[in-house]
Amino acid sequence: MLHEHHDQSTGINELLEKINALEVRIGRIEVQLDIEVQKMESAQSARFQPEQFDDPANQELVVDKGLIESNIFEYGLAWFGSLVLLFGIAFLTNFARNYLNGPLASLVGYIAVGGVFFLAWYLRKSFTHLSFMLNLSAHLLVYYITLRLFFFVDQPVIPVKGVVLFLLFAIICIQCYVAMRKNSELLAGITLILSLATAIFADTTWITLPLIMLSAGFTLFLFIRFNWWRVLVASLILVYIAQTIWLLNNPVMGNPMGAFGTHPFNLLSLLIYGTIFSIVPMIRQDNKVPDGIFPATILLNGMSFSAVILFVVASFYADNYVWIFSMISGLCLFYSIFLKYRTTRIFDPSFYAIYSFMALSVAVYGYSKLPDALWLLALQSLLVVSWALWFRSKIIVVMNTLLFIVIIMFYMAFYPPVDKVNFAFVITAFISARIINWKKERLTLKTDVIRNTYLITLFFTMLFALYHVVPKQYVTLSWTCAAVLYFVMSLILKNIKYRWMAIATVMFTGFYLFFVDFSNLETGYRVLAFLFLAVISIGASLYFTKKVRKKMHSGGE
Repeated sequence: MLHEHHDQSTGINELLEKINALEVRIGRIEVQLDIEVQKMESAQSARFQPEQFDDPANQELVVDKGLIESNIFEYGLAWFGSLVLLFGIAFLTNFARNYLNGPLASLVGYIAVGGVFFLAWYLRKSFTHLSFMLNLSAHLLVYYITLRLFFFVDQPVIPVKGVVLFLLFAIICIQCYVAMRKNSELLAGITLILSLATAIFADTTWITLPLIMLSAGFTLFLFIRFNWWRVLVASLILVYIAQTIWLLNNPVMGNPMGAFGTHPFNLLSLLIYGTIFSIVPMIRQDNKVPDGIFPATILLNGMSFSAVILFVVASFYADNYVWIFSMISGLCLFYSIFLKYRTTRIFDPSFYAIYSFMALSVAVYGYSKLPDALWLLALQSLLVVSWALWFRSKIIVVMNTLLFIVIIMFYMAFYPPVDKVNFAFVITAFISARIINWKKERLTLKTDVIRNTYLITLFFTMLFALYHVVPKQYVTLSWTCAAVLYFVMSLILKNIKYRWMAIATVMFTGFYLFFVDFSNLETGYRVLAFLFLAVISIGASLYFTKKVRKKMHSGGE
């Protein structure tokens, strides 16, 4: 037993010695690694630190002049040289036309372009950027020389415009293929410009508009396939500009500027452009493009579409536009619902909902005209607030509130009072305030600014509506009744804000009674108004002093 115990103790001691030796070796390795890491860090920091001078006050950052010169020679001069070469060959073809006939001059141009293509191919490995710039210039020159076969010349080389347009379209298709194969967003952008320019040069409805549509659709494909958002944004702007040029009778081609003759295709094409660019919010790029691109494209599309559709309506559908805006409103409202369940971004469906209600407002105006349409617009505001609750969108609520205030100010400034319009504003302000207070958590509203805005609007619109609906001798009595109504609402809703509205109404009524009614009312009406206001004021004071003093600050909106 003793011998066995001695063997176990010996084994344990040997194991402990090996562990200690292993720890010592690991410690030496760690020390050596720390030394090596420090050497690497010091070398790396010395590599990027500026040169040190004896006087710290005179230390400067050393600029690699060789790198700047390299960038200038490799990139700057490549751009400049390619641009000069482009203009040089363009002038060469024009110069050749003075001494050669049209076909030979064009042939000279094509041969020169072929030389540029060959030079770009020859330099493709050793001078990559210069080769790219030469290729770009060659593509532009091929388009320019082909364009001059018919357009902007006195004696066309090919007298049939359709043949030249086909050749231009073929060149554009080849450029699209090259742009995708070389993954060049710049070449794709230039191809977009050339395709829209071809649409303008065609100056034919059945070629111009389909080509613009095709350009818009293709840039959307490039955005989906290659994430080329710059081309998409450029396309969004240029497509609507091209459409506007066509609507102005295409003055680029020498036509007299003016509204183009009515054509059913003008409205259809515009709706197709808007639909194509409206597909962007449905595209999932998973952080492959900047976050602001989606709201930016939505806003650009909305503003551009609005500007052009207003021009179209003013030019061709001034007397029959209700169905147009009703259709736009329905489509945008349906699409906003679709986006609500399709995307996680809040702004996208909210914007289309707002746009839908704006289009609906235009349709309502066209149907009823002002000021009769205002009471429908006021009631529409309730629909918008309800929609905002469903979408959980603060944006819709804020925009609707601003529009509601603007409509009221516009109405009071420029139109005679209409009783149903006045009380429509009163009802809308009251119900909107109650809805927002009831479901403010759905809108994540952290302040009462919006609700207070509606309550203030309720206060003034109530006074305005009563002033115009009752005979002048009963204005004071009607306002006093409004104060009583606010007091009652404060009790029912347990809301201190309605008590403040009641007090403000009493003070306003007293001011009106002393400075307006005092000299205009007959003695009997004057006595009745004073007594009624006094009874209401004193009664309210006694009631709230004795019964609800302890509860005045317990609840409130």
